[in-house]
Amino acid sequence: MSPNSPKNRGAPPNRPGGGGSAPAQSLEYPLPKETVAVFHSIPVSNPGLIFERFIPYMGMNKEQRRKQALDRAKTAPNSDALKAAYTRWQTLAKACGAQIFTLKTDWRFIPGLGRKTALEIGFSFHRYGFPYLPASSAKGIARTWALFELASLLALDEGKLSKLDQTLSTEEKEFDKAFEPFKPSVEAKELAKTMRLVFGTLDRAGGAVFFDAMPTSAFQLDIDIMNPHYAPYYQGKEPPGDWHNPNPIAFLAVPKDKEFAFAVAWRRGAAHAELLEQVCVWLKNGLRDLGAGAKTSAGYGYFK
Repeated sequence: MSPNSPKNRGAPPNRPGGGGSAPAQSLEYPLPKETVAVFHSIPVSNPGLIFERFIPYMGMNKEQRRKQALDRAKTAPNSDALKAAYTRWQTLAKACGAQIFTLKTDWRFIPGLGRKTALEIGFSFHRYGFPYLPASSAKGIARTWALFELASLLALDEGKLSKLDQTLSTEEKEFDKAFEPFKPSVEAKELAKTMRLVFGTLDRAGGAVFFDAMPTSAFQLDIDIMNPHYAPYYQGKEPPGDWHNPNPIAFLAVPKDKEFAFAVAWRRGAAHAELLEQVCVWLKNGLRDLGAGAKTSAGYGYFK
């Protein structure tokens, strides 16, 4: 039996069994009706849980249902849960000797848009329901900024960045030989050595330890839209034309002027702990000038 068949499809309590066509203001859920009844009777204060687990049955009106689902998921998370999580985060970061700093979103910020979800759009929610930037993303931003600095010293064009990136990760015994074709100056060699100490290589873990970045206060999310006008053109089917219909797609975004806390520590036992300050500079510069998350080329994801 299909999970969307009348007997299995969840519905609001006033429609037992979930059969028939739902009114425009109602949302049907492809879940057991008992589960849906609990969902409607008990307020859910975790937007991430709604976004990940209570996606409505999309049916024929996909865009309308997506907008209704996002209206529920955009609500502010429980402020007490966020405060408790932030306190634990601070305690852990300080215990690890991390440097902690805060930056505010310069405009909207979209973490995790490319994640696969039932709504066909993604968003990175922490388990307690607030938006966050994963530690792996923070590390990638800092490393990319450092890579651009090194490429500038080597006077490389953009097409050789990938080769430089691969070279920086090579094993210790092979690195000098692999790096020599770039004709590095003394300054470039020193920066490359620093990057390998900070971010690690194929045979050694890096000294820097990045933490998830999280908001310092609870807030409601914005609903934004992307509006591709030439879908057949992007699909390679035909040239762009004004007769093509636009296809607005709603998605969630962090509003502007929202404060996020970042932290970077130095791995215990690793040498050159004095490099921690340099790592924080790279991360700050990357967040300000490269941006984080999706649609940075359109102005999203920059911090100030």
